[in-house]
Amino acid sequence: MKLYLKKATALLSLLVLTSIFSGNALAAPVKVSLYHNPGCMCCEQYAAYLDNKGYDVKVIDTDDLAGFNDKHGVPPKLASCHTMLIGHYVVVGHVPEPAIAKLLREQPDIKGISLPGMPAGTPGMPGKKQGPFVVRTLSGDVYATY
Repeated sequence: MKLYLKKATALLSLLVLTSIFSGNALAAPVKVSLYHNPGCMCCEQYAAYLDNKGYDVKVIDTDDLAGFNDKHGVPPKLASCHTMLIGHYVVVGHVPEPAIAKLLREQPDIKGISLPGMPAGTPGMPGKKQGPFVVRTLSGDVYATY
């Protein structure tokens, strides 16, 4: 019986270490609070997109998105139809998930990122992609292009 327990413990330890070093460790989903104007369907579709990518998305209606953006340092030229709080970052618009993953992985010293407007072909938006999606920091610098 002792040998069986030792083998089982060794195997379990190996599985845990393998999952940690391979990046597949069990972790709680990243919580996202998505603020948007009530009735905006593209925001709901974007929330479903993030949910399908493994994020825990809570959609919150607001009648003052401009005031919310102002409070969180989002300049009007970088605004979109929804603004999210993810960890200590502000993420604005239909940002492709790889940019969010990069933000969370790299943890840069910025307030957040934005894909301004509502470009066709972005996650949650209908239409064909017309060109590269330029994700910007909230200070306006280019953060990533997709």
